[in-house]
Amino acid sequence: MKRLRGKLTYANVISTLCLFLVLGGGAYAASQLPKNSVGAKQLKNGSITLAKLSGAAKSALKGATGPAGPAGPQGPKGDAGAAGATNVVVRVGSTQLNESTASCHSGEVATGGGGFTPNPEEVLWGSFPQQENEGERPTAWVAGAETLAGNPGEVTAYVICASP
Repeated sequence: MKRLRGKLTYANVISTLCLFLVLGGGAYAASQLPKNSVGAKQLKNGSITLAKLSGAAKSALKGATGPAGPAGPQGPKGDAGAAGATNVVVRVGSTQLNESTASCHSGEVATGGGGFTPNPEEVLWGSFPQQENEGERPTAWVAGAETLAGNPGEVTAYVICASP
């Protein structure tokens, strides 16, 4: 379809007409509605959120701080594992193809970890804790990577170790 410059088309006329109607309606509402004409009757429940309120409005809604409540019960005493940790260190495994493992030292517990690959054309296929025996605390972290084509990728694992 050949398009001629400077000619009016149906689409141009309709879009211009719609633009004037939309702008005109907003201008009418802004200039003709009386001040404070929108009130509780016109607002739907939940339509005004804290994010929509000004700082002054939020301050006006706050009351005085009440008295502190009673102290809760003492929690259980932690054991020598991660719950009683005072030393936390990150240990890094060696860079390997396909899978890398980062291990904690003796007496340390793995509390988290992950892996990374230096190549943007490779992706991690897994990152998970490793334990010696089922039911024991993890002491290492494993990460695996592969190329976008599915071949083994270069990966380095890291583990966050905690000890008392």
